[in-house]
Amino acid sequence: MTMTPTSTGIGAPGTAPAPASLQRSPMASQPAAAAAIPFTRGSSLATMADAKLSTVLTAGSTNQVQLQTNAFLENLILDVSATTSGNSATVAFAADAPFSVISQIKLDDPAGQSIIAPITGWHLFTLNKYLPDTDCDFDPCRDPNYSVTTGSGATGGSFSFRLVVPIEYRRRDALGALNNSAANQRYLLTITLISSFSSLYSTAPTSLFSSISLNIYQQYWTSPPASITTSTGSSPVQGTPAGLGTVAFVRYERHNEVSGGGQPQIQLNNVGDYITEIVWTLRNSSNVRDQTDWPTEFDFWINDFQVRADSLNDWQRAMGRFFGYYGAATASPTAGSLDQGVFVSFYWQGLFDASSNFGPANQLLPTDATTKLQVRGSTFGSGASYLEVLTRMIRPVSGSALFA
Repeated sequence: MTMTPTSTGIGAPGTAPAPASLQRSPMASQPAAAAAIPFTRGSSLATMADAKLSTVLTAGSTNQVQLQTNAFLENLILDVSATTSGNSATVAFAADAPFSVISQIKLDDPAGQSIIAPITGWHLFTLNKYLPDTDCDFDPCRDPNYSVTTGSGATGGSFSFRLVVPIEYRRRDALGALNNSAANQRYLLTITLISSFSSLYSTAPTSLFSSISLNIYQQYWTSPPASITTSTGSSPVQGTPAGLGTVAFVRYERHNEVSGGGQPQIQLNNVGDYITEIVWTLRNSSNVRDQTDWPTEFDFWINDFQVRADSLNDWQRAMGRFFGYYGAATASPTAGSLDQGVFVSFYWQGLFDASSNFGPANQLLPTDATTKLQVRGSTFGSGASYLEVLTRMIRPVSGSALFA
């Protein structure tokens, strides 16, 4: 007996069911809300002259500049120059010159707390050279306007350089840019010059300059419009940088435990935030950077657990590859070369094995007040006197902002 299929109300025999209609269903598609345009696309990067100093910049002078208000502060640029005349001496610069003309620089927030702790011009040079943060990671000796005039020419002893005071951590999303819009709450930059200009030189020019020129420029993000309208509609714009309230600090500490050499266990003081990088500088009793007495192995410990054992030669190779400075370490600043006595713990932001400001922040070292960070060299040479430690730290308002 042959059975004839009957309709089940779902579809004709042997055919797939008809698709359900969602026209009257809550699942029916609705117009999607326009996604916010990222702050760094809606805003613009701008530059303004914040201060121009010359006659007041005499040897040993301390000069304070209250920064002008302008939306969101990204960085400060320092253009420094000095010109001699009538020289006949065979001029030679000291090892840290010309950057050592700045004996101390610091940046304080409106509450008087240091964002950039008091550091020297040389320290600022190393941050510019070895820190991948916004507008750094560029060898100042490669700057087209960098110059040091040596020898017996009439202008021997003249110099010119550019340095960036690092504030923002990451340009991709302006993380770390500071709110700088309140006229009654201004950031304060303090610059103190070296006590004697003659100490910039191992052989000074015949006639020293009496002052130097310093121009301070502010790089900032403008306030973006609330929305941007195109032919297809209007889209809101993110009004502030990502993670506004995130602050990137520079901290300094000095350790005399290495004096006379040996194998001291050194505990670092600057903990409590995410650490992105540490710059180490070893000096002898004459305050000269000291490569000779650097240990053949440098060990790093976190909470009594050893995580690094860096040999001197391999560390220098890694720094050369990461930063692109392949010249042998030199006593005086030299374009494209590493610097004697300076070593950089860069690996917490070295995910891609190449210096980059793009992120992500996957490798950063989280610390709190209880974190114990210690270092120990296999043996510091007997000529060592003290170890300088620059630590770059990030205090994010949230993990989602930092790790975006």
